Amino acid sequence: MLESRKNIFCYLMVAPALILVILLGILPMIQSLRMAFVEYNLLTLRTKGTPFVGLDNFEYLFSDSVFIQTLVQTIMFVVIVVGFVIVLGVLAAQVLNRQFVGRTFLRTTFLLPWFIPPVIAAGIWRWLLNTNLSPINSVLSDIGLINGNIGFLTDTTSIGYFSLPMLVVSLVRTWNGLPFVTVMVLAGLQSIPSDIYEAADIDGASSWQKFTRLTLPLLRPVLVVIATLLSISGIGYFEVNYVMTGGGPRDLTNILGVYAYDQAFSFYRFDYAAAASSVILILTSFIAFFYIRYLLKED
Repeated sequence: MLESRKNIFCYLMVAPALILVILLGILPMIQSLRMAFVEYNLLTLRTKGTPFVGLDNFEYLFSDSVFIQTLVQTIMFVVIVVGFVIVLGVLAAQVLNRQFVGRTFLRTTFLLPWFIPPVIAAGIWRWLLNTNLSPINSVLSDIGLINGNIGFLTDTTSIGYFSLPMLVVSLVRTWNGLPFVTVMVLAGLQSIPSDIYEAADIDGASSWQKFTRLTLPLLRPVLVVIATLLSISGIGYFEVNYVMTGGGPRDLTNILGVYAYDQAFSFYRFDYAAAASSVILILTSFIAFFYIRYLLKED
């Protein structure tokens, strides 16, 4: 009887959060999936309704060269951001984990990007990187490194799908995500027993050997979690790319989140937007599957 009451109490405590997840997460996701298999054009909604079209919306997407470009660029965006932010986060955490004067101030400084909403940060970076008004261009020009303004967000020169604007928005997203990674890695470093490093010092291990053979292997669980979370959020990312470039120039910074938004609110094709969102769901589920598989294997 006591155990039953305890279980009921636990269910009641979890119920509000579960209801919110169902109402704000699962039900909209199911509705979006349903919309991906019907024709939902706001311009013809009153006359044609929402007839079932099967996989026609997905056929349209994968025959659209802009969508294929967007899909490749989304994966490229995720790879660049996850790679850069993990490397920089590990290096920053290594520095912040040491004892030195001003460490508290430096730790606080690293957290500042976390406190700025992504939309506001993207607006500031858009001004900083404006071709004609950029103070960065002014500084580079004053010290003689460039003769003309650099089109950080407008240069249409590309190598395949890789371009300067894509690199720039990826670096801005890296800057925005760096505090999260640094804090997570720093927590992981502080959980490593110091006697392990003391034993390595006695054995004559160098700093590089301690980093590659002790620190990185012991941080692997934390790094896997970070990479998984950043990859899942990166596939459906929206704010920085939309505010800074709107997916341009020439769709060179377009990613799936921006593509789906444009299909829904620029072209009024909620069916194509829902199909693109379903692709995001499939990709994120794919990552989650391998993460869960990794956890089960570790156990």
